[in-house]
Amino acid sequence: MQMSLQEMKQIFLMIKNIDRHVTQYFEKRTGISLTRYEILYKLLEKGQLSQMKLRHELKIDQAAITRHLKILEEESYVTRHRNEQNNREVIVQITEAGKDILDNCELDKKCCMNEMFGSFTEHELKQLQILVKKFESEAEKLKS
Repeated sequence: MQMSLQEMKQIFLMIKNIDRHVTQYFEKRTGISLTRYEILYKLLEKGQLSQMKLRHELKIDQAAITRHLKILEEESYVTRHRNEQNNREVIVQITEAGKDILDNCELDKKCCMNEMFGSFTEHELKQLQILVKKFESEAEKLKS
């Protein structure tokens, strides 16, 4: 059976709504935006990164990464400084306060994930993971 264009459009709208609800819920629970959480987590993993590399790894546009880093820096969660070998490059590093906020977020994140996926069986979660990976793979092909 072939799915109609309207039904496919509905799938995109559902995914968009899920993303919006999850993002709002996460931010309400943790007190930090999901994007800023991802930035801090990536910096925790890597130690320090250039702003450009961070932008590419998280697939964020230049204006957004600059805006988020400015807020994180104002809250003392990250530091930014110019690379001494290449003055055009900005190096970003997580601070102890940034690590502390991540620790607090981890507990809320686990509760959040348990609430969202609690009604799914292990089999359903595996199926969902397979389908989302397939969907992501198809979407990546569109970039070419």
